[in-house]
Amino acid sequence: MTNIYDVINELYNDDEGWNTVLERRYAEQFLRTEAFHGASDDELLEIWQQVMYLLIYCGNTSYRIGDMTAEDFIYCISWCQRNIGDFELDYDNVDYFLSVIQRLLTFLKQKKAISSDTAPAKCRLKLLGTDGRLLLFRNDGSLPEEYENFRTNREPDLETKVFMQLGQKLAVLSDMMQKYFGDARFSLDRRRASYAFFGTDREPETDMERPELFASFWEYFIFDYHLRDTDERPIEHFYMYYKNHPDPQYGKTNKALTELLASMRKIQLMVFTIEREEADGWFSCRDFFSGSISELSLPVDETVDIRNLLCIAHVFEDGNLITEYLRSVIVAPPVQKALYNRLSEFLAYYRVAHPDADWEQFVNANPALVMHMVAYAGIPDTVMQLVHPSEKAKKYKPAAIRIDDPVHQFLSQFGKLLHLSWQDRKNLTQMWGDFYDLRPIACFRDEDYMIWALSVLENYMKITKTFLLDVVPYAEKVHINTKTIAERTAVIQDVLHLEPFDPRYISEDAFMNMVFS
Repeated sequence: MTNIYDVINELYNDDEGWNTVLERRYAEQFLRTEAFHGASDDELLEIWQQVMYLLIYCGNTSYRIGDMTAEDFIYCISWCQRNIGDFELDYDNVDYFLSVIQRLLTFLKQKKAISSDTAPAKCRLKLLGTDGRLLLFRNDGSLPEEYENFRTNREPDLETKVFMQLGQKLAVLSDMMQKYFGDARFSLDRRRASYAFFGTDREPETDMERPELFASFWEYFIFDYHLRDTDERPIEHFYMYYKNHPDPQYGKTNKALTELLASMRKIQLMVFTIEREEADGWFSCRDFFSGSISELSLPVDETVDIRNLLCIAHVFEDGNLITEYLRSVIVAPPVQKALYNRLSEFLAYYRVAHPDADWEQFVNANPALVMHMVAYAGIPDTVMQLVHPSEKAKKYKPAAIRIDDPVHQFLSQFGKLLHLSWQDRKNLTQMWGDFYDLRPIACFRDEDYMIWALSVLENYMKITKTFLLDVVPYAEKVHINTKTIAERTAVIQDVLHLEPFDPRYISEDAFMNMVFS
């Protein structure tokens, strides 16, 4: 059970600035008064959460608690529903919020900390209808234009939403997602992610001596890995699932959990160097790819030598890390430059098929590659050979995909049967589309379509150095002429001028093979 006074201590110990909004002694005394009047431990936590809504509002605006009018509280409620993930705008919640704040202001007036405590009661008359309806607010939570126009002081919204007891909520969601994606239907995705992350397709297991390794895998799986069937990241998939199927045991907390999941979809994998410490655990950091400077909250103290540290982490929009640990390697500046040049060449490769791609898109599509390259750069005396897409490849214009083409349909079926990734399936059908655009063919039997599909698959495995299917035994099993497959494989190779690790059909697996084979 969480102790309410521990929560208050943690708040004020972490940031003494809260004393300028509500003095610590008043916060503690108010909660003790509520406990004296019969509030249970759980009720005290609920009461404190209402107080925190007001503190967060005042702490981010120019308002002082004792000076707020009824209209100010209306604007406060409007602001909270937009900026605090836990705040739910309905009759019961507004009623409860105003009743707690009324008791707080009455207490503060008794202590002579403020001169008036009537604003919450007046606000109740404006917002709470006698028929149980919430007045003034529209269905989307906004106020009428004529009401907004009346305002003289407009407080800005926060860049990112605030969540109460964020650490607990993150732990709850992490457990939920590990359980959800631990289901048997995601076993192939887990094995594929394990192969990309660890180099083995065995199911990841908890290592009590290195718990951060297991946590790092799930961090990669949830925020970076792309599901085979949809190309969604698991965080995106789970957000839509939980939005439609919230867990009843979390009751009203489900709104905050869903809002937090929405925020977590914006978490980005970031590679960066630490420039200098600013204050209170915040550091000025330089994005390794773009060179832009941002402030991040890092678990780094004065004992850590930040010189030549190349770090990698998943970062919220507000600069906080999703975890309490930081992965980093010591990389000398010349090696950092070599790493940047190598990844720049990979970006050039990637842009052959995705001409508008920037660093963010490249990292999003190839997260395991980036992680391994950063780790690889930390190995002493590492030599990184540059690779360049050919001039002809740079002029590549992908052909249109003919979805109703029988060969396309055979390739799609193979993709599902072989459990290929979304990117592999896309590359296979694109290769066929490009070939057909240059050399249209006519088929008169289903066997011909199958032969062309197997020939495309054979070429794709050759250029990406991946194994998807042993074509010859499969062809013999279904009584297809293997000699014809070999001939048509050569035709496709000649027409498309395929080359090893062809940038037109590159995948993350192919990038990894290019680097480590």
